[in-house]
This record gives sequence, structure tokens and C-alpha cells, in this order.
Amino acid sequence: MIFKKDSAILGLFIGVLIPVVFYFLQKEIIPLVWGRSFSSASMQLFALVLNLPFFRYYLMSLKYEKTGKGIFFATFMYGLVWIFINQL
Repeated sequence: MIFKKDSAILGLFIGVLIPVVFYFLQKEIIPLVWGRSFSSASMQLFALVLNLPFFRYYLMSLKYEKTGKGIFFATFMYGLVWIFINQL
């Protein structure tokens, strides 16, 4: 399976893709369930935090250090962008 290899590129791919997908899922599903949505900044941050289970899975369960580093790097970069966007 493609997601079962130790590669920094795979980690970057997972780290970039998961928050984007989850953000758009939140944007569509939460208003249907609750009738209103959260602020954009809150949804972005929650989508970013969703990388944590994937990071932990690849580092602790599979012992794939390169993939974990890729996920961490993507999360760190997203975090810096989030701070920059929401502080201005």
C-alpha cells in the first residue's frame, strides 16, 4: 500500500492534504448539522490539529520517522501561515 512506506514526500503529502480536506468537510457538514458554522480561523486551526493523529500513528505505531517528519514539517508551515494570516 502506498501509505505504508517511510518517505518524507509521503509525509508532506499527508500533512498538506489532510487539513485541506478536513477544512472543506467542516465547511460543508457543520452548517448542515448545527445550522451555523464556526469562524474560518477556528475551522482552519481545528483542521490543522487533525494532523496530530496521523503524525502519532506514523511515528509511534509504524516507526516511520521520515514520514512523521514530513507531516510535522507541513503542520509547522501551516501553523506559521495561520499565525501570519490571522494576526493581520
